[in-house]
Amino acid sequence: MQVLDSLIDGPLRLRNRREGDELIGMIVRYLRTGEEPEPRTDTQEAVLTAIRPVMETSRSRIVAGGNGGKSSSSDASKAESKRPSKTGSKPVSKSGSKTPSKSSSSDASKAESKRPSEEEEEVGRGIKEEGKAGAARFRAPSPEEVAEYASAYAASKGIDLDSTDFDPERFVDFYAQKGWMVGKSRMKDWKASVRNWVRTSKPRHETKREVTSGGDFSQYD
Repeated sequence: MQVLDSLIDGPLRLRNRREGDELIGMIVRYLRTGEEPEPRTDTQEAVLTAIRPVMETSRSRIVAGGNGGKSSSSDASKAESKRPSKTGSKPVSKSGSKTPSKSSSSDASKAESKRPSEEEEEVGRGIKEEGKAGAARFRAPSPEEVAEYASAYAASKGIDLDSTDFDPERFVDFYAQKGWMVGKSRMKDWKASVRNWVRTSKPRHETKREVTSGGDFSQYD
């Protein structure tokens, strides 16, 4: 009985009496019938792990006594074979092999399927932004900008701009009071209009006669 006392001494010290009673029942059934204990809680499993060597030795002696003194190796081998199968192989196969393969393959497939749509969305967004920028591209020039561009264009064409009636301020005022409209359309390129004014400008000595006659600017509309 000394061996049995040493085996149940641990379960009797458990604060949870139900766990202790269940554990004692498992120990007694194992010693009597060889039925492998199946712990319900982590505490029961920890106690069984600690006293397992004593349990197996006691079980071997009981079996040897029932067989006329011959020890039985089959019970020990069964206990050893059952123990790894419950604690070692099953958790590894579930958590180690199946889960990574499914998660990694599904994540990769999802990433591949989403990538083209994201690229197409970027292209579409770029087209929209470019369209918005093109719509707001026009900016009314200042008289200084008009004068600088007109001088450069006249020089490239061999035109003496100072001898013509071209006036940058008059250019800006003319289109400003029309809302920078050319006919019924919004002006898109003020430099093109400057080139047109420079090409159609008249010698300065004719300016006075045209001003007194009303200053017709219909040619620039």
